[in-house]
Amino acid sequence: MKTVFQVEGNMAGNGSVLTGVQTPPTPPDDYFNPPSSYPSSVGSHMMKGAAGLCGWMEFWDYVGGASFRAFIADDGEERALFAFFDSGLIGRDLKQALIGLIELADPLECSRVVICMERSIPEDDAKALMRSLQWVGFELTTLDHWSGGLDTTSNKWLFMGMEV
Repeated sequence: MKTVFQVEGNMAGNGSVLTGVQTPPTPPDDYFNPPSSYPSSVGSHMMKGAAGLCGWMEFWDYVGGASFRAFIADDGEERALFAFFDSGLIGRDLKQALIGLIELADPLECSRVVICMERSIPEDDAKALMRSLQWVGFELTTLDHWSGGLDTTSNKWLFMGMEV
């Protein structure tokens, strides 16, 4: 994901501003802005078609006991709300959180909601979560649209998207 978002290009070995996306401390205001030390060639030929990040949020559902982080990506044509579902959400009632997340997409002017489901979730739990998400209207997707057409997969996340 760090290659697709935040104009990190081939700097994957240098760490990512998104690697701490699930840590408790609140990021500073410039969390998603690339450091000024990035070479000027980043964003021209190295990451043509990459999407930019507009903002991030922590989502708390006190009814179901769920909390997760999310961000908004914008490629100039489309905005999408990406939410991270990790193993900490297993066993939680996600109904109200999903309703809130889908409803939040409209005022944020997002045409898609993408759930980033952690691949380390135990297989039985992951299957149950995927079935629930499919029942709501999510389907398996890739980041190809956001990567400028490059074939993009993740070893850490499985993506399920829905148009809103």
